[in-house]
Amino acid sequence: MGGKGYPVDNLPLYMLIENIVSIKKQPLMDIHGESCKYQVIWQDDDHGKLFNTERPAGMKGFTNFARLTINPGKSNNMHTHEGIEQVYIVLKGGGTVQVCEERKDVRTGDVAFLPADVPHGFFNTTDKQAIVMLVGTGVK
Repeated sequence: MGGKGYPVDNLPLYMLIENIVSIKKQPLMDIHGESCKYQVIWQDDDHGKLFNTERPAGMKGFTNFARLTINPGKSNNMHTHEGIEQVYIVLKGGGTVQVCEERKDVRTGDVAFLPADVPHGFFNTTDKQAIVMLVGTGVK
């Protein structure tokens, strides 16, 4: 499916239904490195193009939505998103979220807010795989 969704009667793409299991896990090498695998549902940049995604036309503020799989001892590297704030939702496992110099341990069910324009990252400090859902929105 790759972000195509299910358009009905040639209407603009307002609703998107995507099965995350069908999206191939891939690293985002430029800023996240090879150790974290992403499944991008949609994203408004080159990462979205890598996954052949398309944002629903009715979606105004959200910029990205993806699932991350992070193996024990690995991370998605410290990185910054200009003009985009994000939320990490820990679906499985745990680790440490870092925002600037602040570090907090997280576990299944925790939600972490990541402000725009500041370095952040998820570090799997456990001995089990971590799965994190991320949702981003523009703050222009």
